[in-house]
Order: sequence, then C-alpha cells, then structure tokens
Amino acid sequence: MNRTYISNVLFKDYKAFRRFSLSLHDTNILVGPNNCGKSTIIGAFRVLAAGLRRARARNPERVIIGDTAYPGYILEPNLLPISTENVHTDYAEVDSSIDFRLSNGNVLHIYFPNRGGCALVPEATRKRVASPTSFESEFPISVSVVPVLGPLEHEEALVKAATVQRNLHTHLASRHFRNFWLYYPQGFDEFADLVTKTWPGMEVESPEQSGETVLMFCREKRMTRELFWAGFGFQIWCQLLTHISRARDESILVIDEPEIYLHPDVQRQLLSILRELGPSVVLATHSTEIMSEADPAEIMLVEKTNRSAERLKDVAGVQIALEQIGSVQNITLTRLARSRKILFVEGSDFDLISKFAKAVGLQEVAAGNEITAVKVEGFSGAERIRNIAWGMNRTLGTHLQMAAVLDRDFFPNEQIEEIRTSLERNTAFTHIHSRKELENYLLIPEVLQRAIAASSSIVNPPTVVDIRRLLSDITDALKAEVLSQFVAKRCAYFRGSGLDQATISAEAIRWFDQQWQDLDSRLLIVPGKEVLRQLRQRVKEQYSVTLTDHRLVSSFRRKDIPTDLLDLLAKLEQLRVKEFASE
Repeated sequence: MNRTYISNVLFKDYKAFRRFSLSLHDTNILVGPNNCGKSTIIGAFRVLAAGLRRARARNPERVIIGDTAYPGYILEPNLLPISTENVHTDYAEVDSSIDFRLSNGNVLHIYFPNRGGCALVPEATRKRVASPTSFESEFPISVSVVPVLGPLEHEEALVKAATVQRNLHTHLASRHFRNFWLYYPQGFDEFADLVTKTWPGMEVESPEQSGETVLMFCREKRMTRELFWAGFGFQIWCQLLTHISRARDESILVIDEPEIYLHPDVQRQLLSILRELGPSVVLATHSTEIMSEADPAEIMLVEKTNRSAERLKDVAGVQIALEQIGSVQNITLTRLARSRKILFVEGSDFDLISKFAKAVGLQEVAAGNEITAVKVEGFSGAERIRNIAWGMNRTLGTHLQMAAVLDRDFFPNEQIEEIRTSLERNTAFTHIHSRKELENYLLIPEVLQRAIAASSSIVNPPTVVDIRRLLSDITDALKAEVLSQFVAKRCAYFRGSGLDQATISAEAIRWFDQQWQDLDSRLLIVPGKEVLRQLRQRVKEQYSVTLTDHRLVSSFRRKDIPTDLLDLLAKLEQLRVKEFASE
C-alpha cells in the first residue's frame, strides 16, 4: 500500500499570502529573503500538528464556517502555537484558510473566520469522519515540527514524564532534554551512534538521575564532562538529532532554520541525515552550506508576491537564490576555502560525483570537506589548468594539489589519450569518463525502474522493459545528431595526417553502427544530459514522479555502479587523505 502524504498546501488570505500554493516532494528546502513568507509556512504546519493531535483525541463537533455547519474541531487559542491577531492578510475583514491536500484526495481545511477563532475541518472523499478512528483511517498522516532550540539548562531539574511530553513541541523542550532520554530511552543507542558519526571525537552517555537533577555526560578525546560544558553548538546538534530520530515514523518533519549555532561542517551533514530519515522534510533555511549540498530540485524559492513557490531547476538557480537572500557567497569559493586540493570538473558534475561517493560510504569525499571542485569548460588543456592553478596559488598564497575529471564527449580514443597524457603532467591524476558524460552513468534501466517504483505517489510503476522502450524511443531521435558528432570529431583530429577523409568517416560510421545496435552500448555514447532531460519529462508526464539526482543515485546498488566510476571514487579518496608539503 502506498504511503499517504501531503502533496499540496494552499493559503488564502493568510498573513502575507493572498493566494499561495506549495507543491511538496520528499525533500523541500524553503529559501528566500527575510519576510518572504518562510516562517508563515512553517507556522502553518505547527497549526496542522496541533489540529491533528486534537482530532485524534476526540470526536468532531459542529463547526460553523460562513453560513454552513461542518463536522470539525475547534482549536482554542491555548492549543495554537501561533498568534491569531495578524492572521488575516493586511488585516482585511475576510476569512482566512490553509488547505492541506493529501495524496489520497482528502483535504484538511484550517479556517480562521473573520469573527475570530480557528477550526480544523476534514474533507474526506470516501466516508464521513465521526470518530478518532475514522479520522485516522481517512487522514493517516502525522506531522512533527522541531521546536525552537536553545542552550541546555546548567542544572536540569527532574520533572514528571507528563511534563516532558506536554512541552515536547514547545520552546520549553530544551529545558527537558536530559529528562526526555531518561524517560524515553528507546532509540538512545541509535541517537548516540549518530552523534559520534556526525561530530568526530564526541560521544554521549545515557542520562542519570542525581537527587532532584538529571545529568548527562559526553566524552571528547577520552575526557568526560557534563553536556552543559560541551558548548552551544554541540548542545543544539544533540537536540536536533533527538527530534530527528524520534520523527522516523512521522509523515512529515518540519524544521525552521536549523543552522543557528551549528558549524558549517555539521550543517553540510544535516541534509543527508534527513534524506535517510523516512518522512518527507520541509526545511526553511538561510544556510549557504545546506543549499550547496542540496539537489537543485529540492530547493523552493519563496516570495510572497508570487502565486506559488518556485522549485529550482539547476545550480545556476541555486546561485540566483543565494543572491536573492542577500548572500554574496559563491558556492564554489566557499568550498575552495576549506582545502588546498582542487578537482577540476565540468559544470556541476561534482554534485553528482559526491552523491555517488556517499552511496559507497565515502562520506568525507561526499561532503567536499577536503576537496574543492572548480568548474572548467571541457578539454581546456594542460596550459589552461596550469594557468588557473597559478592564479589560485598566487591569490591564496599556498600550494594547491590538483586533479581533473572530464567528460569523454565525442572525441576519438586517440585524442582522448593525447589529452589525458597532457593533463597528467600538471595533475595528481586525470580521469576521463569511459562514457560520453557523467549523466550517462544514470542511464541504467534497472536503476531507473527502481527509482520510479520507489516513489510513494506511484500506483502502477513501469517495468524494466517499459524503461528500455522509453530510452530506445528517446535515443532513436538523436541518432543522426550523435553520428554526425563522432564523424566530425574524428575527421577534425586526423585532418592533416594524410589519411583520406572518406576512409576516416567510414571507420567512424562502422564503429558507431556497432555501438548503436545494442541499447546498453548505445547508452554509453548518447548525450546523457539531453537523454536524462527528456526521460525526466516523460516520467513526470506518465507516472507523476520527479526523478531527481538524489532519487536516482539512492536507487543504485553497489553492483550497479560501473567499475570505472568506482575507480574514480577511490582515486578521490586517495587524493583527500594524501598529505603534501606546502611550497
């Protein structure tokens, strides 16, 4: 059975939004300048969470909306995590509402009548909601909102379990952090393991009662101290991981600006943790670190003057989003500042490489903590890379270790080897893909089928045969263009060699025909970006599934990853750990 999830949120005359919609995917990163509406969206989910708790605790009552009565739930002011004084747009005398549409077709309406108050009204297409049981049946979703986090208490008093539970969703949660793990120890080992993996050198121990207080110790480099003395950043990280770990079985997890107090290295790890969690994620942030680690399609630009949130398409869109939120930070330069090791790559290829690195367990390579990707345009030659390195060395005043990863494109093998030899005079290693470009490594029918079938929104997933047929149709239309590119590149390389151009062309055509006959070998030489673009469009139209890079790479099993790509990842790990003397 497919998991039910929130697919869309519609605001009408609610705070800054006249009419604004939000289409949700698995990962939704809300970005935009201050006062653009991100906090309004987060607040709406807080209200929904409160409404769900009420609906699961009692039968619906009679709610009047306009001139009509509906079965629903009145949410008293003491239940609401927001103030209702400024709910209505521009303080206009109109009703305001938020509609949460579910993937099963049902809708949860939250109304803020002009006369005051708030109510949750469920709209079910299958049967009438008359009890907590029927509500749960028609609306099988749950929302977890990470509360505002703050520093821990110096001395945390022992409180009752009911107090911990009552304040778990409020700003008071920080005051009862140790109490939470004291009363609810299930899952602590997994939480502690996650802390150790993500904050090197730190370990946390189970809380212990000491009279009327609760203590919790951590170890750093064999030195033990109470958690209060570990620093605000570590305290916040422990709290954040606690809320994340307890939300594994929720439908959606909502987090507002988690980067506060957190070191950039930790921020960069957060997104991968959330992706593996289970529930969908809505995260509002100003963090350039989080944005630079995100798949562009996971980022949504929020602007209250628009009718809907804009989901970004590529890295260029991420940079535009950074500029709109007022950041002067360039993503590439941010990463460069972390290391003296440069990897020359084409375009945004390192984003995809890092996803594959994470898939095989190379977490440090994936995070880009010690290798900085610098964009180059194709085979620019050893002289261009040498010039770039000279300029960076001069600017940064330090020696840089260099490597290069480049696409094969349509160049003949003889030219590929010549370029590789030239570049390796100036780099620790030069890797040229055995496939046309990096995106070709995503064109594996079995993996594509798995990625589509894994979507929670799909009802009738395609078979591998369906995917192969789709890829065959797309590539058939590209045959003449691909052939002409191979012939032109080979003729250009051998021009002046004394060989007959007709003979050169014939050799290229014979080689091409052999490659093209079989779909698997054809997928090695087609323009991967274009094929993937068309495939994503057709999959979206036919199956309503968005094939992000993250979804695709997550669908790989290790045996699916081509050997030459695994070799590249191993070389990057060697480069990362290699020590070299400054010059």
